[in-house]
Amino acid sequence: LPDFLSRGGIDKFAEVHESMYREFGPVYGMSILGDDEIVVCDPVVFGSILRQEGKFPIGAAEGVSTFTDYYKENNLTMAMRGASNGPEWWEWRDSLNADMFAAWDTYMPAIAETCRKISDVAGAEVPKHIPFVDFISRAAFDMFETVMYGSTSFTTNSKVASSEDIEFVKAAQSAFDITGALLSNPMEKVFEGDLYKKFVVNMDKTFSFARKRTKKYADLALMDQQQAQQPQPSKQSKQFFFADEVSADAGVDEESSKCPVQKIRNAIPTKFVNPSFIERLVHRGELNNEDISEIGAPLLMAGVDTTAYVMSWLYLNLASNPDVQTKLAEELHSVLKGADLTTVEQMDSLPYLRACIRESHRLTPATPIQPKKMRKDVDIVLPNGDIYHVEAGKRISLNLRAFPMDPQFVDNPTKYQPERFLPEAIEARKGTPSEIIDHPNFEDPFGRGKRRCLGGSVAKAEIMILAARLIQDWEISLVDPLDATRWTAKQKLMLKADPYPAMKLLRRKRNEISWS
Repeated sequence: LPDFLSRGGIDKFAEVHESMYREFGPVYGMSILGDDEIVVCDPVVFGSILRQEGKFPIGAAEGVSTFTDYYKENNLTMAMRGASNGPEWWEWRDSLNADMFAAWDTYMPAIAETCRKISDVAGAEVPKHIPFVDFISRAAFDMFETVMYGSTSFTTNSKVASSEDIEFVKAAQSAFDITGALLSNPMEKVFEGDLYKKFVVNMDKTFSFARKRTKKYADLALMDQQQAQQPQPSKQSKQFFFADEVSADAGVDEESSKCPVQKIRNAIPTKFVNPSFIERLVHRGELNNEDISEIGAPLLMAGVDTTAYVMSWLYLNLASNPDVQTKLAEELHSVLKGADLTTVEQMDSLPYLRACIRESHRLTPATPIQPKKMRKDVDIVLPNGDIYHVEAGKRISLNLRAFPMDPQFVDNPTKYQPERFLPEAIEARKGTPSEIIDHPNFEDPFGRGKRRCLGGSVAKAEIMILAARLIQDWEISLVDPLDATRWTAKQKLMLKADPYPAMKLLRRKRNEISWS
């Protein structure tokens, strides 16, 4: 503990792991208040550990005792299944996987529509009514609310946002931030100090809000499903419609029937751009509406917070590097020409946008480590042949601040330089030591293996779609350019720039950019 504190402690968690790597190399141990951990820096080695997970791996959420204890104390069975391991977790994950993890791309049209509306009000809201960092958190809520329910209450629009919706976003953020503080000071929970009590208050708010809203939409979806099964005398008498106002028995051409979005539209009654996650769960019929409503809270919380952290770093990097932002705007205009990003094909044609997001994660990851626990003893085998035996239940983490910030592998590692992740640069690194930074375990903050974040691919789509819309419409800049270096990365549950710089938005003038 004294050594940990001397290196910066919890507030400088990223710097702690950078210094440990520099001093001890690619494998080192840590022990804080009896909590032992082995940290590896090589993503290939970490990948070999993940391949030993077995059928029922332990997830990162299970190690966050504030959440799991809250679930137990409040008899939240479905929430506990999601944070546990074993057959119950497997059944929980299997009941949700098809409609979230596998079908992530089918939500893109609805997300894009929400992002367009978010961008429409961005200039009027930031910074006059909402600081940019809070606007991004609300945008994360608006996007994932659209995925969950099919529509959003638009917390990014201060003219229409309800106090209840804004309070949910604030409470979810507070619960996550307090969790970070409790993990670094576990005695607060043991003695039920003020910090833990504040955590419980915020969790009560988020669960009450999310359960009520999820139940409302699940009940509406069930009613629409039941009505759709009734004989329909005519189109005019329908009280629901399929997403593009095409009924289930209407003809569709062969090409559109192959489209995954179209297939879902044709199968599930909806009033939205595409069927929501809740409508799909109701349609599938594997969970009752009470179970679905309980699932809503942890999903909505996770869907807001992690995405918001990642986006806050992305826009800070883009605002601090205006030349990069201009180059990104040029690519977006060349490919999208003012349109929304709605398809995987469009995503694949935007390599610089992908590179900007990937480089932001390398330079400023939302968390400095990726933790893992194993159900059985494992041997960690290093490239030099050294073997470390790790007992079951002991935490093993991948250091995301080691190789990605090492000049041995990355030129000018402290510089935000998306070009290093363009396809030609990746190809040029193959067969060299620097190729290691392209490993999938360094790609994003949503994990790998069987316990990869359920909504990770949806979150990545949200981040790309919103960036494509905002950067086409707005120049995002620091109010004070000197703020580009005045922040530090402070550890909460995840890393956050502190203080987060004030930003302003100016309508992008297209004649100032060399449009192709």
